Amino acid sequence: MWRLGPDWSDDGKLAEAWRAAQPFSHLVFDDFVPADALPELFAILEEEPVERYEGDIFTFEASAAEPQTEELRRLRDAFASILAPPLSRITAKQVSRADMRAYAYRVGHYLLPHSDHQVVLGRALAFAYYLPSPEPPEGGELELFRCRAERGELVSTETALLIEPRPNRLVVFDVSVVSLHQVREVLGGLRISLAGWFYS
Repeated sequence: MWRLGPDWSDDGKLAEAWRAAQPFSHLVFDDFVPADALPELFAILEEEPVERYEGDIFTFEASAAEPQTEELRRLRDAFASILAPPLSRITAKQVSRADMRAYAYRVGHYLLPHSDHQVVLGRALAFAYYLPSPEPPEGGELELFRCRAERGELVSTETALLIEPRPNRLVVFDVSVVSLHQVREVLGGLRISLAGWFYS
C-alpha cells in the first residue's frame, strides 16, 4: 500500500529541499498512496475505534496512541519500515520506528500552536498523511510559524506557511524547539488524517 514514487528517487535533491525549506525543514509529497489502495486503507481505519479528545489547546477525534487493531499496527509498521531509511538519509536524523494515530477534525475542531519537541521522548520527525474525505474540509490547514529563539526560549513568532490538507498528501517536518505549528480550525466538512512521529 505505502510506496515511494518518483518524487523519492533523488536523495540528494530531497536533502537539499529539506535543508532549504522555510520556516523550518519540511517536505510535501502528493499522490503518496496508489488510488486503488485507498479502499483497503479506509477498510482498516473503519475497524479502529476513535474517541473525542479535548484539552487546553485541542479538540478532535482520534484513535488510541497504540493501535487497537492488528491491521493498523501492521500498517504503521510497514509505513515506518518503508520510510525510515530514506528519511534518515534525507534529513540526517537516524530514525527507525514510528507511531501512528487516526484523526478526524470536524467543524470547530482545532489544534493550537505548539512544538512536538520533548527531549525525553526522542521525537525526531513529525508526519501527517491526509485522506480523501466524504466531506472535503474547509480550513484545517497545517500552519507553520517562523520563530526566533534566544537562550532556548521563543521570543517572537509569525505565520510563515499554510499547507492544505489535500487528499493523498504526506507532509513530513522537523521536530525542534522552533518547529511551531498548528491545525487551523475546521470551518466545514471533515478533515481525516494519519499522523504521528518518527523516533531517533
